[in-house]
Formats: sequence, structure tokens, C-alpha cells
Amino acid sequence: MAGGESAEYLPGDPRYGLNAEELKAYYASKPAEWAIYCWDEAGTLEARGTYLQDQRLYVASFGEQVIGYGHVVSDDGLNTLGTTYFIQLDDRHAVENFLAADPLAKAGVYGGVDVHRWSNSFLKRQADYQRKGLQQFLCTGSKIADTETLLATHRNDHERYFREYDDSFIFRGPIRSADGIDNIGTALMLELPGRAAAEEFWNNEPFVANDGYQDDSRIYRWVFGD
Repeated sequence: MAGGESAEYLPGDPRYGLNAEELKAYYASKPAEWAIYCWDEAGTLEARGTYLQDQRLYVASFGEQVIGYGHVVSDDGLNTLGTTYFIQLDDRHAVENFLAADPLAKAGVYGGVDVHRWSNSFLKRQADYQRKGLQQFLCTGSKIADTETLLATHRNDHERYFREYDDSFIFRGPIRSADGIDNIGTALMLELPGRAAAEEFWNNEPFVANDGYQDDSRIYRWVFGD
């Protein structure tokens, strides 16, 4: 199977014990989920402030479809750089409709939007997370082309490493191919004391430490949107 999926997940993971074909069926049967990054156009701060509450109400109307909602900010937390959504929507057409009705999009705040098919690994939502009052970070990136070898070699170490941070994950999951089947990247949110801790977490993650990501790998400071 493309993407190197194999039964190397740990107990407690809904994918634990599934073979490659069962994993393929698991992802094929899951409702479509999306990681969406909307980047602000320069000079739109006033419009963002004007329509932010409208956006909060709009997002709330989607209820439990919303896995995560928040904003990318500068490292000092003073400047907002964009808005992110992790959300369950039926298909790409539904994503486009969702974005078209976003009050900030309608106000011309966004200069660009990145849409990724995604999968919520542990079926946990932002609303389920017990906040600690620390800083939040979005870690995201695309894996190298040879994911089959990468995943087969390092998945078990990756899963065990992530278990060490279980209490810090707000939610996490792989970026998937357009059909939802293949693992081609990562997008996760976690809460840590600061950027140094976020960089330590990310740089020591087994896929990252073994050159498993392309140049789009990034750590962004993030804040809750509700």
C-alpha cells in the first residue's frame, strides 16, 4: 500500500492492530476532515477586528464538526498572521462553501488559503482538551516522497515518542492524500512552555530527526479562537 501504512500503532490508538488493507479501509470509511490555513493579507488588521466575533459565531454554528479553531500569531503573541480550522466537512466542495461564507474571507482579510485533507488520529477535539495556560503551537509539514520506507522504519519510534507528549497534545493527525488514503504529512497542535520547548519536541521527533520532512516543515505560535 502507498504511504507505508502498517500495524505499528500502540494500544489505545483506533488504528492499533490493523493490517495495511484494514488501515486503508479505516481511512476510506472515515468522514472527511481538513486542515485549513488562512493567511492574512497585509493591512487587514482593522477588518479582522471588526468581523472576528462574527467569525466565532459562524464557527460555533458547525458544532462538533469543528475539531480545532484558532489563529496563528507572531512569537510575541502581538500580531495575528492568520486563522486555522481543523474541521469535518463532506468534501472539497463543502470546504469551498465553508470558506466562502467565513466572515473574515468575505471581508477580504485573507491573502491566501492552504487546504489539506487530514485525519484526527485520536478523535479528540479542542473542546476536549484541558488547557494549562501555556503557549500553543502548530507543527506541520509534508513528508518526503519515499514515505513507505520512512514510515516502515520509524513509525514505532514515532508513536512511542508522541506518547511521551500525550498530555500536551490538543489534537494531532496525519495530512492525507486527496482521497484520504495515504499519509503524506503531519498537522498537530500542542501546548508547551515556549518556542524552545516546541523546537525541542519537533526536532527530536523520529520522522523529523531522520530527514523525513520537506522544506515546508514549520512551527507556528498559535492561540485558541474561542
